[in-house]
Amino acid sequence: MTYRLKVVELNLLPAPEEVLTSKEQAIYQEFKVDKRRHEWYAGRYALKSLASDFFTFDMDKMEVRNLPSGKPVLMVPGGTKLPVSITHSGGYAAAAIALTGENIGIDIEFIERRDKAWARECFREEEISSAAPLFLTELWAKKEAVLKFLGVGLSIDMLDVRFINGRLNLYGKALDIWAKAGSPNIKIDVQDLDGGYKLAIASEAPLI
Repeated sequence: MTYRLKVVELNLLPAPEEVLTSKEQAIYQEFKVDKRRHEWYAGRYALKSLASDFFTFDMDKMEVRNLPSGKPVLMVPGGTKLPVSITHSGGYAAAAIALTGENIGIDIEFIERRDKAWARECFREEEISSAAPLFLTELWAKKEAVLKFLGVGLSIDMLDVRFINGRLNLYGKALDIWAKAGSPNIKIDVQDLDGGYKLAIASEAPLI
């Protein structure tokens, strides 16, 4: 396995003051919507809980910051360069830490039927081999995981990332970013979560 993954349920979290630094607690209090505040906190708890397997620091001594692109960075006393990714949806939050390579991206999505306009915005016609909500949700989760792997999130066109016959193809800005990163070999894993969710992980796999 080239990464470690932690999935947590949003209704099973410790008190924020046990997990967040003083700076993070200040940000936590700034959220006006309780749901958004709780999701933000859950992602940080998932990452810090996972990082506890690597470091001996208490969780409130680690800090999660975001680069201008939105990509999270884990800061611990003494510094760390471990690539990380965070996601949340519905009742879940998840975090991943890459053990090899320089990139990791994860995404959770709830399986539900969406309108045709959404599908046209997210997918090329050649990607859609099924209109089933299960297929399209998994496809969407894989795309978002790849965009997070590339460190750009939804700041570039999702259509630059395409899965044709299950195989990843990159175009436009996504291709340029991938090439500048050294053309890493991107491996996609997909997991099912209880309650009708899909979790996709894009990690850097060694070339064989």
